[in-house]
Amino acid sequence: MIEKTCVVYQAPPGFVIWNLIPAPEAGCMVIEERNDATRKVAIACVSFTGKLHWRNVNLPESWWINLNAVTNTQVMLRLFESTANPDAVRLIALSLTTGEVSEIAPESAHTIQPLRPFVYVQGEPEFETVQKFLQQQLRQMAFLGAEYLETESQIFISYYTGQPAVFTNVLACFGRDGKLHFTEEIGTNLKGMGVGTFFIETNTLFFVKNKTELVTFRIV
Repeated sequence: MIEKTCVVYQAPPGFVIWNLIPAPEAGCMVIEERNDATRKVAIACVSFTGKLHWRNVNLPESWWINLNAVTNTQVMLRLFESTANPDAVRLIALSLTTGEVSEIAPESAHTIQPLRPFVYVQGEPEFETVQKFLQQQLRQMAFLGAEYLETESQIFISYYTGQPAVFTNVLACFGRDGKLHFTEEIGTNLKGMGVGTFFIETNTLFFVKNKTELVTFRIV
């Protein structure tokens, strides 16, 4: 059974949620936000229930920086030192507790790996299997690719329908018997496929909707 909860976090006006890494042992999520108009990056830490712990908008680099990994105590950022050479990068650490810049701890090599779905790209046999399943169950043709995750009782699929440059990203949940539990459009007017569109933690499904809202479904 799945109980719909609510939007647990909303990106500030002008910003979109670009990347998201959960830190299960700390009970929180680290979010990378980007504002194309101001060319500004922010990093935020939010609890699984949506409480904002901190949000750092004064990073060492305003734009050429991104979220790389999360450990038990630190947030690892990757700073690009040359726009002409993508290999010229260095790591910067923020405290997971306060969001302030800190020295990189030895444990930082051991990052927390979130539970993510398998990614199947159009043309791969696994995608064709998912495509046939969706066509049979929903009478919809999927394109581009899909993200697929099975639990003991559910199957979650993030897939794409529509036409080039205006694809719609749909998240669907099925029982192991193939019965549809829910579907929800989580992105529209998309030019391509996204990766990491959802994850599951503490019996809760987390996904980003329309690039600005972090939404949860409680799985009970």
